[in-house]
Amino acid sequence: MPSREAGRHVTPPTSIFKACDIRGVVGNELNADVARKIGRALATMVAGSSGGPVCLAGDFRRSTPPLLQALTAGLVAGGAVVKVLGQVPTPVVYFAAARLGCQNAVMVTASHNPGRYNGVKFMVAGQPAVPELVRQLQSLLDAPPVNCEVGRAEAVDVLGQYETGVRAAAAEVAGSEECLLARRRLTIVVDAMGGAMFEIAPRVLAAAGCQVVPLRCAVDPDFARQDPNPAVDANLAELSRRVVAQQADFGVALDGDGDRAGLVDSAGRIVRPEQMGAVLIQRCFPRPVLVYDLKCSSILARAARDAGGSSLMQPSGHGFLKTAMIRLQADLGVEVSGHYFFRALGGGDDALFVALLTAHLIARDGLSLAELVEPIGWPAITPDLRIPLAGDAAAILEQIATHCGGEVSRMDGVRTQYDDGWALARPSITEPLITLRFEAHERAALRQVAARFLKSVPDFSRQVLEMLR
Repeated sequence: MPSREAGRHVTPPTSIFKACDIRGVVGNELNADVARKIGRALATMVAGSSGGPVCLAGDFRRSTPPLLQALTAGLVAGGAVVKVLGQVPTPVVYFAAARLGCQNAVMVTASHNPGRYNGVKFMVAGQPAVPELVRQLQSLLDAPPVNCEVGRAEAVDVLGQYETGVRAAAAEVAGSEECLLARRRLTIVVDAMGGAMFEIAPRVLAAAGCQVVPLRCAVDPDFARQDPNPAVDANLAELSRRVVAQQADFGVALDGDGDRAGLVDSAGRIVRPEQMGAVLIQRCFPRPVLVYDLKCSSILARAARDAGGSSLMQPSGHGFLKTAMIRLQADLGVEVSGHYFFRALGGGDDALFVALLTAHLIARDGLSLAELVEPIGWPAITPDLRIPLAGDAAAILEQIATHCGGEVSRMDGVRTQYDDGWALARPSITEPLITLRFEAHERAALRQVAARFLKSVPDFSRQVLEMLR
């Protein structure tokens, strides 16, 4: 029987512990020794909650294999039974957990971040990582294991089942037939962004009957050409050009670990997650229960209300939205960054599922993606405005909250609802700045909303109003 891993005295920097995951620069903040300690702490959390096995995988970053090996060693040393899936997209891990009846899942990934980063996403006892769970893990890094037995690791392959399952689930949510895509033969440009869906997404869409035009569908372990982040408009520019050049029906970009999607229509125009969410509400979810993050445009909650449903705003962050999805058994969740959550996926998110569902709606209704989106419209809304901070962020936010008027929420920073729009200010957790976002019913009112919101912080107000000219 293998001996219990003794562990080395390693103190992981607090900077790697984020609100909903663990993430840091490899070799500087995160290394194999840190990963081993994280694995052992996770094993202690599992043993102290639901118990049972842990589904484990990693993405295709250059740093992932040694971190995955170290995390496995830590989990086993802590007494866990580990189902090792190898290097696969994040949605495959959660699919495997559901298929195997497993309440615990761990993924080595830094998602959309540059190649020098890596990290850990996790779920324990069916609960996604939120600040409380992350703090618990951090507190257990140097605690002795509670399980006296050494665990074991075994390889598991669910990829074929996942590929079949994601196709069937998308057709079911669309109220369509799987064979419909084969009859329509839609052309889709698939931009894997050098990430974990590089093989799976083209293969599954082609097997469903679509004509696939691949773009960046080879692993780029360092993301040397471009960060795998579909939420940045500039990162979709090549996808947009290729869609137009190929006269494709639409294009989809899948982020580094395959759980976030960016969509463009046949004219190469970016479809915002809120717009696509509203389309899904109208076409798939009568009387929906919707979860959305507080940065989302008002068109999303309005679509749920118009459909006779309800909606719940949450702080930005994967763990917050997924937790609310599970608790409410919500039909749909949308985050501005491109996460789409579905009850059909156990509250989870999957960029390939979004691509398949989009294709089914186009094929089912005989409308282009642009025609589906056009009635939704788009309000006057800013991107994130990042303002450098010279003082105390908490004090500045308190000043804004006290004097901004309207209906104030302190859920995540300060968000105020006015009759003619809304405003949001949130502190950065990594840089000395505050991020601002504004929406108004019409473009001319954006500056009015911003001025009203920031009237008590004139230095900020001047900078923002200049940006909104």
